Amino acid sequence: MKRFLLSLLLLCISSFAFAQKLEWRLGAEGFFDNGEGDATYRTTMTYSGIRATPELGVSWDEGKHRLMGGYSGLLEFGKKHGYTDGSPILYYQYSTKPLIFTFGSFQREQLLGNYPSFLFSDTIRYYRPTIQGFAFQHQYKRGHFEAFLDWTGFRTDKDREQFMVGLSFKHTIGKMDEEAFSKLSKRFYVGLEGYYYHYALTWHADEAQHIHDNLVAHPFVGYQLESRVADAGIDVRAGVLASFDRERGMEGGKRTPIGFLGEVNAHYKRFFVEDIFYAGGHQQPFGKQFYGAYYWGDTYYHASAYNRTDIKYQFVVNKYVSAYAGAIFNITKAGLNWHQVLSLRVNLGGSFGK
Repeated sequence: MKRFLLSLLLLCISSFAFAQKLEWRLGAEGFFDNGEGDATYRTTMTYSGIRATPELGVSWDEGKHRLMGGYSGLLEFGKKHGYTDGSPILYYQYSTKPLIFTFGSFQREQLLGNYPSFLFSDTIRYYRPTIQGFAFQHQYKRGHFEAFLDWTGFRTDKDREQFMVGLSFKHTIGKMDEEAFSKLSKRFYVGLEGYYYHYALTWHADEAQHIHDNLVAHPFVGYQLESRVADAGIDVRAGVLASFDRERGMEGGKRTPIGFLGEVNAHYKRFFVEDIFYAGGHQQPFGKQFYGAYYWGDTYYHASAYNRTDIKYQFVVNKYVSAYAGAIFNITKAGLNWHQVLSLRVNLGGSFGK
């Protein structure tokens, strides 16, 4: 009987082992971002480096389940110490159409949402590319719905407890003609992007320290025209950018800035032009003391009127590599700040034996 049970156990283990597949991924993201000009809303400096993220793991049940581990490390140009500013990668992912559930420490680029600069600034993308929490994603024919939690601060005597809950939703309106889409697609859509950020206290906090809540929301409508024949397209959207910013326990500690936000994205072959215009109340109303803390959006949205224009040329594009060079122009009443940018992204992956 014991031999039979042992044989059965070995059979189950071997069957499960053969059903598994060893997988690997290797991503690299390089950036060079040199800013010049007016420094009223953003410090003028150069950001440069390359981040490598190797992952190794196992999948089973035809890829529905996946367990991956790795490391995301940054090599900043000019620093004596090399592969620094690292964070571990360790996550479980369940993936079956149309649902994806991810839990652990994983890369932000796995999110479906757009999350423009008013939510995540360029420096957040460079230096905080990892989410520690979980994400629910539902991708369907007409769009997607996504919600995630990112636990960004562990409470200690010196550090505040912090977390972010994000949301992205986009839905196409009207009839979808697949035959027409292969040549020229015209689509109206609606959507919502935003997050809630909770900035709590340290242990043994004194009376001068307060809990902050920051809710940012951008409901929008848009129109997309895309020609696959000409390899060109334009996407126009408009909406409201509103936030609810509160410092608890303070009289008059609530702020509710609201404004208009318009975006135009156009491309022709390898040329891309993106323009964002904001006008309205001062976002991030509590100012510089919380930039990079619980304000993760671009600091230019503290201005009452702001325009950003990105002009890019994609000089490398294939299955594994994407690279572009361009310029970013930030314009406020205070003046002009412009950036020369170079970006590289490499994504490799597969299973062993392939």
